[in-house]
Order: sequence, then C-alpha cells, then structure tokens
Amino acid sequence: MSRRLEVIVEEPSAEEAIKCLLPKIVQARAETKVINMRNKSRLFQNLPARLRAYRKRIDNGEDLRILVLLDRDQDDCQALKKRLEDIARSATLATKTRPQSDGRFIVVNRIVVEELESWFIGDTAALRKAFPSLPGKFPGNFSNPNNGGTWERRHRFLKTNRSYRSSYPKIEAARKIAPHIDPVRNLSPSFQQFLLGVQALL
Repeated sequence: MSRRLEVIVEEPSAEEAIKCLLPKIVQARAETKVINMRNKSRLFQNLPARLRAYRKRIDNGEDLRILVLLDRDQDDCQALKKRLEDIARSATLATKTRPQSDGRFIVVNRIVVEELESWFIGDTAALRKAFPSLPGKFPGNFSNPNNGGTWERRHRFLKTNRSYRSSYPKIEAARKIAPHIDPVRNLSPSFQQFLLGVQALL
C-alpha cells in the first residue's frame, strides 16, 4: 500500500494554493489529498474526530501521514501550535514535535505566519509571472515576507500597479500565483517550515 499524505487547511484559498504546491514537493512519492475545513473555528471543532478516524485507518494498516496547516492571523503562534499538538496527542497520534520514543511520527502541525499571502510575497518571481504589469523592483517591505498586514500590503501594491483595484479575491489570487511558486526559491520562513514538514512526512 502506497503512502498517503492528507493536508488539512482552514479555508478555500489555502486549498487552492496547496493543491498547486503539493505535486511540486511530493513528486509522486505519495498519494495526496487536501481537505478544506472552511474556517479556523470549524477546523478546531472537527479536528479531534477526524484525527481519531485517522488513528483507526492507521491501525487497520493504512500508511497515512497528516499535515495540519492554519494561519496565525492575530493569534498567539505558540498557543495555536500547542492546541494542535494536544488534539493530536488525544487521538494518540505522534507529531514531529512530540514523536514516539523511536523518533517516528504521523502528524506535522504548521502555522502560516501570518497569512497565506506571506508565502506569495516570499516569491516575487511568481508574483511577476502572475501579474505581468508589476514593476521590476518591489517595495523594501517585501524583503521580509512575515511582516504584518501581508494581504493588505500586497493588495495596495497590486492596486497601484493596475491589478485587483476594487477588491482582493483571495481564492482567485491563490489560483493565479501558486502555480508559479518555486518551493526552493520561496523566502517565506513559514513556507520553508511547511516544506520541511512535508519532506519529513515523506
């Protein structure tokens, strides 16, 4: 039975981005599925039961790995991570942070700092391919993708350069930018942590 990797995300734009990015990272080393929980509240509400169901599937012989991904937003990053880790422990699933005594683990929990848009800012070449009207030089505040207000900052920049002038459609933008992202090139620290997490599960 081949390994299966399931990635649980909190909202639709993350689902669109991860669907594009996973094949580049996994490269046929596992079957993959992205599960969109619609929002952070619903993710936390349903995650305990979902992880218990995964536990049963693993006990029945399925080679399954899970990555849970959510935005930090304005929440405390350590508190979010602890909450995710505690849910996995309650389902008796070892995590990368809390592995079994032999070092093995089933679950990786990752926090996007602060929102998915920081990943897009982390690859300015992908932004240029998605939006050809953008200038050759980006503002200095793009040099740190994890600076605060990432989606608002990017929307202001896009509006200035004739893209998405009235509103910022997150799902459409994810579909447009994610196909151009190079996982190795991306400068977002939280994206690189996501990448390391996927590689560890493989």
